[in-house]
Amino acid sequence: MSDSTLHATYAGVSRSAAEQAAALQLLLARTAADPGLALALAQIDTTEIKGPLDTAGLRASLAEAEAERDMNAALAERHHRRALAGVALGTSCACGHSAATHGPRLTEDARLPCRHDDCGCDDLDFS
Repeated sequence: MSDSTLHATYAGVSRSAAEQAAALQLLLARTAADPGLALALAQIDTTEIKGPLDTAGLRASLAEAEAERDMNAALAERHHRRALAGVALGTSCACGHSAATHGPRLTEDARLPCRHDDCGCDDLDFS
């Protein structure tokens, strides 16, 4: 590499680092003034975020986090219902379909309806 190429490369990297440092200084100032923002930022796992933390990136990360939350809430509810009924893993719903074929997310009224087209079961039930 020539000296001019090296200089340009290091200068570009230095500018990027300066921009990131300025952004971090702004975040530090804002979080010092707003403890709620500091707490919210502490809860974010940045290893899961792909791309910049702009509005589009934050919306995409929010959608992914909400989907993860909803899917795991449904799995927890399936397990809870199975435990309350005292049935083994793999036990079918009263409709005859497996628990896994019931909704992957809880409905607003906490139901797990069967996803089989020909089934009228509106909630997972092990009784």
